[in-house]
Amino acid sequence: MMKKLTIANAKISQIMTKDLVTVSLDSTVEEVVNKMVDCDVECIPVVDAEGVLRGLVTFRDIVMKVVYPLTKTRESQVEKIMSKSLVTCNPNSTVLDVVKIMKNRHLRRIPIVDAKNKLVGLVTDFDLALFGWEFK
Repeated sequence: MMKKLTIANAKISQIMTKDLVTVSLDSTVEEVVNKMVDCDVECIPVVDAEGVLRGLVTFRDIVMKVVYPLTKTRESQVEKIMSKSLVTCNPNSTVLDVVKIMKNRHLRRIPIVDAKNKLVGLVTDFDLALFGWEFK
């Protein structure tokens, strides 16, 4: 008998965003802001030359660490403001696993990485809503 696919046991790789806009560690905050505006995104993963996830820069990071304290935005390196202690999941995580983590840790997005920590996707609360998960 075939196992019925439900929202809860669907693999996160089925709904994650795979075609991501990323930046490198030496990108400037100005470059990140331009990418955020041009691509209409609120967060951008920071990866090294091999595609390994090193951090995540969110709109909130920029506001709280650059704009609010009036730091020189144009010269600031993204590495200095990105979030480094990231919660990640792997492509085989279930939607239920990811939802539990997001709810328990009050997260709006989770990077998806492979066994070598290489970025392969990103799941947001919006992705989950589109998939049919009521996220409250």
